[in-house]
Amino acid sequence: MNFKITKRPNPRAKGSYLFHASPFYSDELTILDLAKDISDGCTLNVTDVEAVLSSLVRKLPLFLKKGFIVQLGSFGRIRLSFSAKGKEKASDVEAADILRKRIVLVPCSEIRKEIESTAFSKVNVVTESSLESSSEETDENEVSA
Repeated sequence: MNFKITKRPNPRAKGSYLFHASPFYSDELTILDLAKDISDGCTLNVTDVEAVLSSLVRKLPLFLKKGFIVQLGSFGRIRLSFSAKGKEKASDVEAADILRKRIVLVPCSEIRKEIESTAFSKVNVVTESSLESSSEETDENEVSA
């Protein structure tokens, strides 16, 4: 996987910057791209694989919203989680205290092992994030190095 250099404000020293490695994504794969690749390795045709993947994408949020942890075989588990405001008394906790929802993917051990062996290569792009944002995936303000 490639990485780029990102220039970000140093939170410990106003007016100074630090440079960080950030993921540099090559491209994006669509469900059709995945379906074509998967169908090459099995007896299903592209249309059938695409239909299954599309159905998974459509159904997954419904199961997550109902509180299920979705086990996807050797891929891993997907669950809905959230952060919430803390209250001094248990009786004061309400649904309105839930601040941000997120989807958590816990990959299986085989995928984790495979990811651990990832080799990284630097690309010649420097990204400057805005002073207000410290997002790791900022693709704005790219300049060639």
